[in-house]
Amino acid sequence: MANLYDLKKFDLNLLVIFECIYQHLSISKAAETLFITPSAVSQSLQRLRNQLNDPLFIRSGKGITPTTVGVNLHHHLEQNLNQLEQTINIMHGSELKKNFIIYCPQALTSHNLLYPVRILMGEHNYEVELHDMLLSADSAEDLLAYRKADLIFSLAPVNNRSMVCVPYAQSKIYLVCSQDHPRLKDAATMEELQEEKFTLFLSSEPGVKKHQSIVEQLHANKTIGFRCDSLLTIITMLSTSDLVGFLPEFLFEKYKDVLRLKKIDIPYTLPITELFMIYNRSALNSSVFSAFIEKITEK
Repeated sequence: MANLYDLKKFDLNLLVIFECIYQHLSISKAAETLFITPSAVSQSLQRLRNQLNDPLFIRSGKGITPTTVGVNLHHHLEQNLNQLEQTINIMHGSELKKNFIIYCPQALTSHNLLYPVRILMGEHNYEVELHDMLLSADSAEDLLAYRKADLIFSLAPVNNRSMVCVPYAQSKIYLVCSQDHPRLKDAATMEELQEEKFTLFLSSEPGVKKHQSIVEQLHANKTIGFRCDSLLTIITMLSTSDLVGFLPEFLFEKYKDVLRLKKIDIPYTLPITELFMIYNRSALNSSVFSAFIEKITEK
C-alpha cells in the first residue's frame, strides 16, 4: 500500500511536467502542451532536480537530453501515469463513449485503411472519427502529443521517443491521362511530355512535398495547368481534359475503368510512396489498443 503521507508531501504535478519535457525534449514545447509558461516549466523542473538531486536533463547541442536518472524516471512514470489517466477517464465516463480518432490522407481511406476502421467498429464497438491528415493544420507529432488523435497514418515518419512510427503500406505512383487524350499514347518521351500541361496536388504535408521535390528533379520545368488540394478533383480533371498528372497506383486501379484513365510509360522511374502508422507508445499499456495494433499489423 502506498504511503499517502509521503505522497501528500510530494508535488505530483512535477512528474507530469517532467514527463512532458521528456516527450518533447523541449522546455518551450512542454509549456505549450501544458498551457503554462516556459518559466513555470523551468521552475518546476528545478524543484524536481533539487528533490531528486540530479539534473535530469543536460544541454546537448541546441537541445536537451535526459540523464540516466531521467531515463529511469521516465520508464517508471510512463505506465503509471497512463494507468492514472485511464482511471480518471473511467470516472469521467469517457470509457463508455469509446471514441477513436484517426487521422490519415483521405484519399487513402479507399485502400487498406478501411481494414482497421472495420475492426474498431465491428469487434470493439468504437465510434470512429476520421480526419484528413493532409488538411490538418497540426503535425502528426502535435496531434498525438495533444491527445487529439489515437492513431495516425502519415506519408512522412516522425522521430519522437514517446511515439511508435512503423511502415504500414506502400504504393507505386503512375503518370496518367485520359484514354481519349489526343496526343499521348501508352508511352511518351520527355520531349512529348514537355508539350503537355500537368496537374499539381497542393499540400504542405512533408511526405507529399518530399515526393514532389523528387519528381521535380526527375522531370524539371513541367508546365502546370491545374492546381488543387483535392485528389478526387484532380482525378476528375484528368478524365475530362487533356491534362496529365501523377496518381497512386490504387487510385488509378480504382477509377481507370469508370473514368477512362490510362497509364503512360515514361522514361524515368517515379519514387514509391510510403505510408507510416504512428501512435503514442503509452497507448500500448491498454490491452485493447495493443491487441488492435497486433491484429492490423499481422496481415
